Amino acid sequence: MTDPAPGPDTVARHLQATRDEGEGEGEIHGPADASRRGELTLNRVLDRCTTLGPNLRAVIWVQGCPLRCRGCVAPETLPFTGGEIRTVGEMADWLTNLTDVEGVTLSGGEPFSQAQPLADLLDAVRERRPSFSAMAYSGFRHEALRRGAPGQRALLDRLDLLVDGPYVAARHGDLLWRGSSNQRVVVLTERYHHVTSLTDTGAGIEVSVGDDGQFSWAGVPAIPGFRTFVEEQLAAAGYVVVARDAAAATHTQGEIRGTDERITEVQHRDDQRGPTAAGSPTPGPAGG
Repeated sequence: MTDPAPGPDTVARHLQATRDEGEGEGEIHGPADASRRGELTLNRVLDRCTTLGPNLRAVIWVQGCPLRCRGCVAPETLPFTGGEIRTVGEMADWLTNLTDVEGVTLSGGEPFSQAQPLADLLDAVRERRPSFSAMAYSGFRHEALRRGAPGQRALLDRLDLLVDGPYVAARHGDLLWRGSSNQRVVVLTERYHHVTSLTDTGAGIEVSVGDDGQFSWAGVPAIPGFRTFVEEQLAAAGYVVVARDAAAATHTQGEIRGTDERITEVQHRDDQRGPTAAGSPTPGPAGG
C-alpha cells in the first residue's frame, strides 16, 4: 500500500535542507495535518519516563511522519499506515489518571501531522489537571510551525517546550533531549524557563522490563548507531532481531523496544538457549 504522506514538495524540500551544509538551519515548510478530529493514530505509549523531558513524564509516539531524516531511529513510525487508532477521550482519561506524572512528551512520528487532535487532547486533560505540562518533538523548525495550519498553531500554543528541527546524523551529539546539534530546545512558556541553564548533556537511557518480559529503553542515545549496537549485542547473545510484522507472524518469544524512537522485536534462535530479552528464563509474549 502506498504511504499517504503529505505532498512530495514538502518532503523534497526537507530532504534538500538536510543534505545541504548547515543541515536543518534553513526554512522548512510546515507539514500537512494528516489526522482526523477526535482520533489519534499511535505507535506506542509509555506511562512514566525521566529521559525525554523535565522530571517524570508520560510519552506518546504518534504514527506517521512526512519526513525521511537520514539515520532516523524510528523508521517504523514513519508510514502513515499502521499504528493503533485511539480516541482523544480515552487518551485523556489515561493521562489524567497518571497522577504521579507532571506532563506528557509527544514524539513519533511527527506530532504536528496530528496536531489538532493532540491540541484537543491537551485541552481535555487540562480541564481536569490545569497544571499538566506538554512538550513535543518536531522535525520542522519552530518558525515554520508558527506559519502552519490552524491545528498546528493550536498545538504549538499549548506546549511548554518544543524540540525542533530534523535529526542530522553528521551532527549527532550527547545533548540534552536532542540527537543532533542543529536541533533546539525552544522554551515556549515560563513553566520550564530554567532549562536554558541546565547542562547541555544527554539525559541518558532508561531501561525497564515489563511483567510480560518485554525489555524497553527510552531516551536519546548519546552515540550514533546505538540501535545497531544493541542489535549486534543481542545477536551475539543468541537473538535474531526481525521486522515487527515478521516477528508477529513467527510468534516471537521476546521483545526489545526502543521506546525513544525505535521499536523492534527479538526472536530467540531455535538452536540456542539463553536469557530472554528481559533476562528471564521464561519470556513473555511479544506485544504491540
